[in-house]
Amino acid sequence: MAGSGHAPLRDDRDDILIRVQDLVMEFPAGGGKVVHAVSGVSFDVAEGETLGLVGESGSGKSTTAKAVIQLPRPTSGSVVFRDQELTTLKGEALRKTRPELQMIFQDPISSLNPRRTVTDVVGEGIRIWGGKTDGAFTENRINEILEAVGLDPKVAGVRYPHEFSGGQAQRISVARSLVLDPKVIVCDEPVSALDVSVQAQILNLLEDMKERYGLTLLFISHDLSVVKNISDRVAVMYMGKLCEISPSDGLYANPAHPYTRALLGAIPEPDNHLASEAETLSGELPSAIEPPPGCRFHTRCKYASDTCRTDEPQMEAIGDDHYVACWHPIITDNPVTIKAS
Repeated sequence: MAGSGHAPLRDDRDDILIRVQDLVMEFPAGGGKVVHAVSGVSFDVAEGETLGLVGESGSGKSTTAKAVIQLPRPTSGSVVFRDQELTTLKGEALRKTRPELQMIFQDPISSLNPRRTVTDVVGEGIRIWGGKTDGAFTENRINEILEAVGLDPKVAGVRYPHEFSGGQAQRISVARSLVLDPKVIVCDEPVSALDVSVQAQILNLLEDMKERYGLTLLFISHDLSVVKNISDRVAVMYMGKLCEISPSDGLYANPAHPYTRALLGAIPEPDNHLASEAETLSGELPSAIEPPPGCRFHTRCKYASDTCRTDEPQMEAIGDDHYVACWHPIITDNPVTIKAS
């Protein structure tokens, strides 16, 4: 694959809600060294869309999502939300965008204030931002949201977060994120801390809430089997770089990047024809302080060539809205059949 490459941004659409370009996130590591957590990531998210951002631990997916909502601010790059550049906003101007950009965290219990009842936790945002809103409106809004996520408002008014199960606590987190009527919710591994039997319930809840309240979701996960049905598109990250981005069905049927194929091969299914790809993926992630030159995946890739070791591949279109950053993409006419759920 050759050519100058380009970011996988959809300039032909007028419904883009978030546009991220050349996002860089770096952290000091002492001794003058720098952790290159995110390095030049670009993508967009259309209104009403769910973008799944996947990769193994240390790939930079959560850091990317938090940088998008300016928690913390990115080192460089552009984040445009509703035609407004977030990276240049300061003080009260940035604070006013917060109700529209909410987040659901990985561990529901530790993200909820243990000293407040569930009703107080869910209603905190509306009490802060509601100004002189009357108490009846606030109470009705809280009760509406609690009932929408499957919780009893009467019980929520007298119990504390630790008195609920993990799944119920995550429903509380969902309710808290919804109460201010946001446009975008960042879901940072929202089901990874839950039992498998509960994961499907929370995923179905998110889908229902998305449809009911017209939400746009940025869904973070290390597990491609989790994001298959909930995501309209999926972006795969490795060591702070985007490897591949595609509509969900296209990515699962025709994964082109060796890393994507390895992640799909790790899905535990008897007839998974990509299992051999996962078996050949060995070794740990290289250091983010000194990332390898060229393609960052070349140290673990069985297809790596001399070009991969010296030159960094750029995003190139290989199909309808399907982009891959690889010198040797695996393009086939034979779709992969994986029943990820």
